[in-house]
Amino acid sequence: MTEAIVSAVGKKLADLLADEVRFLCGVNSKVAEVKLQLGQMQCFLKDAESKKKRGDERIKGWVRDVRSVAYETEDAVDTFLVEANRRRLGLKLNGLLAHFSLGGKISKIQAKLCIISQSRTTFGIQDLSGDGDHSQSRTSYSFKRRVLPDVDDSEVVGFEAEKRDIINLLLNGLSDQSRYVVSIVGSGGLGKTTLAQKVYNSSTVRNNFNYFLWITVSQDFNLLDVLKKIHQQLANETEWKRVLGVLKEIHQEDQIVFLLGEVNTLLKEKIYLIVLDDVWTEHVFTQLEKGLVDVRNGSRVLMTTRNLNVANYADSRGVYRLRFLNEEESLVLFLKKALRSSDPSPDCPEELKDVARKLVQRCNGLPLAVVVLGGLLSSKPCTHREWSGVLKRLDWHTIGQGECMKILGTSYDDLPYHHKSCFRYLACFPEDYENQAKHLMQMWIAEGLIETKNKGELEDYAEDYLEELAQRCLVQVVERSPDDAIESIRVHDLLREVALGEAKENDFLLIWKNENAEGDVSMTRRVAFHEEIDESSIINQSKDLKKIKMPRLRTFINFKEGRVIGAGFILLRVLELTDAKIRDLPTDLKKMIHLRYLGLRGTKVTTIPSWIGHLQNLQTFDIRDTEIEKLPKSFWKIPSLRHVRSPFPKKIMGPPSTAKLVNLRSLVGLQVPQSWKKNFPHLHGVRKLKLHCNDENDGMVIHNLMSKLNHLLLVEFVNFYPPRGMIDFSTSPSYENIHTMYLSGYKPRDPPTVHITEMPPNIAKLTLHGFHLNDDSMLKLEKLRGLKYLDLSHIKMEADTIVCTNGSFPGLQTLMLYGVKEMKEWKVEDGALPVLKRLQIVGCSDLRALPDLHCVTTLQQLEIEGKLLSKIENKSGEEWDKVKHIPTITDFMKGTGFVRSTLD
Repeated sequence: MTEAIVSAVGKKLADLLADEVRFLCGVNSKVAEVKLQLGQMQCFLKDAESKKKRGDERIKGWVRDVRSVAYETEDAVDTFLVEANRRRLGLKLNGLLAHFSLGGKISKIQAKLCIISQSRTTFGIQDLSGDGDHSQSRTSYSFKRRVLPDVDDSEVVGFEAEKRDIINLLLNGLSDQSRYVVSIVGSGGLGKTTLAQKVYNSSTVRNNFNYFLWITVSQDFNLLDVLKKIHQQLANETEWKRVLGVLKEIHQEDQIVFLLGEVNTLLKEKIYLIVLDDVWTEHVFTQLEKGLVDVRNGSRVLMTTRNLNVANYADSRGVYRLRFLNEEESLVLFLKKALRSSDPSPDCPEELKDVARKLVQRCNGLPLAVVVLGGLLSSKPCTHREWSGVLKRLDWHTIGQGECMKILGTSYDDLPYHHKSCFRYLACFPEDYENQAKHLMQMWIAEGLIETKNKGELEDYAEDYLEELAQRCLVQVVERSPDDAIESIRVHDLLREVALGEAKENDFLLIWKNENAEGDVSMTRRVAFHEEIDESSIINQSKDLKKIKMPRLRTFINFKEGRVIGAGFILLRVLELTDAKIRDLPTDLKKMIHLRYLGLRGTKVTTIPSWIGHLQNLQTFDIRDTEIEKLPKSFWKIPSLRHVRSPFPKKIMGPPSTAKLVNLRSLVGLQVPQSWKKNFPHLHGVRKLKLHCNDENDGMVIHNLMSKLNHLLLVEFVNFYPPRGMIDFSTSPSYENIHTMYLSGYKPRDPPTVHITEMPPNIAKLTLHGFHLNDDSMLKLEKLRGLKYLDLSHIKMEADTIVCTNGSFPGLQTLMLYGVKEMKEWKVEDGALPVLKRLQIVGCSDLRALPDLHCVTTLQQLEIEGKLLSKIENKSGEEWDKVKHIPTITDFMKGTGFVRSTLD
């Protein structure tokens, strides 16, 4: 961690010398000297960190001193830059004072560095900068996205018998039909959640219930939040909006009573299976039980918990204690991870067999330890030297830790130092939080945690960092996009403990909770609010909470509907205020010239003031789900903008044609301005483009704009009328790079028929909404070899018979047909749709019968409704033979919950 801080501060000093030299007259030599001293200090930190892990308290103090002086240097430089910016704006022309202030601080820093440098010889700290250490010296990655096969984390070796036992408990545990609770009990990391998911997704289970819910409870249980999640999953969109409206008008205690009643009403007619994952205390079940109505219809609850008392309290008849893996099972799981193998029983190289067994024995049968240790070895050459080196390091890891935490700590220690900061940053987020990868990576970038090489794209390097964490099994990939990029992640709670411990050890982060938010918060550099602020908390007994100073703060993240607190955040870089109860941006914000990430999603803010243009370093600006309707001209003059996300359907216009947004990478949710019909702004670096058209002429504007953009990967155009009625983007220089496309048609009273003439050849995800398609459209689409996801919604087909021919859609895994009109018959020939896994046919009122899907042997999930469902009723309908091989068939109108794989 300290090495990353020193490296970042060194880079900042180099930038200062390059960019601010005219303000550094007489001080630049001192700044250069500090840069040199810190660079020399960095060479000794590897040895110091390794000694620190072995419990040497003197070394811990030395590393802490280095970190403190690095922070002090960073604060001095950032504060100086604030003053320099004020001078540029003509405010408080006190340049001489700022000059002497920086000079004095640098002199004190120099003196401290001299003392620290002298003391390292006393402690025997050596220069290990050239030792060839694999984990720290690597500057280019040995893997990239999509190069290595993904090994399914949901695969729990040796748990098939356990799965059958739990299914038997759920379906046959009681002779009567009363609601029954089955609990999977075991220590953290044993695989409880993964096993529950395998049961939850089992076709045997799916055929015995008609409603499914998965609720992650976690240690930081909040009844109101959980009830909201349950109701949102149970209700349709209209009903959920009605309930949200009621909740806004009543107090929190009344909200809980109201939601309990609503959930009871929705569940009353259902035969449900509800999973309560990660329950910690008895009172959680006591509170939730009030909403889980028992009408003695065979409904069940499946619970995972570490606490046997919780399981017995819920229902002592359904307790299932999960065992540890035996050595052979552990070895198989370890080799699958370490060798990145999808083989059910991978072979271990002869020279590694002995050390592999010794490594596995250290895991004590705990799956999490096995996969993390395997993930660590997957990043190294398969040599006896490398594997035995990891085994040796396990022996001297921090004394007093259990074997599992030693393994997790060793895997963390092995990370390159910049990756360590990114992993530690995950501690900002609540337990079991599903983190959207793009937002996380943009925060990393805003914080300066991403190190680039050869002027590459920051987003690409951030993606590589996240992929490395995933390969090492330090994060769990929840979802990938059709082009295999990580969409969302979670962090296992034991790994989160590692991140929290390291964050605390390195003064990296403060998690604000009312019961323990005491101490010197003025020193914190990052703060995350995981609950609403209680203004009578300990820290507020002697002062107004809103006046608390956090002058060193770099990140402020809000996860609750609280108000913004604190002041003096002049060095802030990340400000995430999602759902905060604010209506206006605080004027202090304009002083935060270092701010790079501003998230206002879900706030009550209605106006963006013109002074937003003062934030000349702003990179990410998110105003989705707000009532903002206009952006000031000054906003589009911010040169550093990279990601802009606007609320839809608010008609916020895109940048004017005069804008020069050379750093912009994503532009989401804005209207096509009239000025674009004559000239386009400088958007040449844009990768993600989502625009809304005002009239049919904007289709030609978009077509012309795309011809000038070289780096597009994802496009979305709403109310789009294809020029000359043809969907053809082949003139775009990004034509072969586009992997995701969403097109929603222009909606006059009688829309004309559209011809699909050309589609990007490497497209992976395609959604077409609201078009009339000609006869040849399906023939064009079925030839797209890379297409994995196809959604045709509210489409009118010119032909009444659609045929999927032999070999068509060779890569398609998901096909969604929603409200497709005029299609009376659908034929699927042998050899068509060879890898299809999920099929939805809903609202296709003209379709007379189900297609014969017996040849689509890969199909796992079919969602249908209405008359199509009636044709296979009771597994004996006239068309049952067409679909009887499909494991899961769902009534779309009843809505089935779907949970993705994670590792408990």
